[in-house]
Amino acid sequence: MILSTSRPVIKDPSWVLNPITEVSKEVKHALILSSDGMVIGATEGLLRETAEGISAMTAALHGAARAAANAALEAPDGTPITTITVQNTHGTYMIMPAGARTNTFIAVAGGLDMPMGTVAHIMARQAKKLGEQLMSVPARTQEAS
Repeated sequence: MILSTSRPVIKDPSWVLNPITEVSKEVKHALILSSDGMVIGATEGLLRETAEGISAMTAALHGAARAAANAALEAPDGTPITTITVQNTHGTYMIMPAGARTNTFIAVAGGLDMPMGTVAHIMARQAKKLGEQLMSVPARTQEAS
């Protein structure tokens, strides 16, 4: 498990990611990232350098997808999106926010036969749990810094 050195909110992200990766052998890897592209946690076997690159690109993808969707749908600029799914000839990549105001996402990559509906359901369940966990952490104060 890759852990963030800059965001120690989740000491062991396996409680979030393992239920997702255990759904199917077609799930290649999963990660938790911040909206600014920082890795918060990733599954075993995903090299830190790879996870950092994926996280940075995912943050950019999310921002671009939200801007494009809001423009196309004539939605206000700040309107959030719930899920991004990208498919190509190698599989599927899904991104989902973890709570409404956490600025944290869960991303999952899987093969062509990954059961997308099941994985999306488990992702949503885990994203909700993660969002609740993140929102329950007390805010830092100047005295604590």
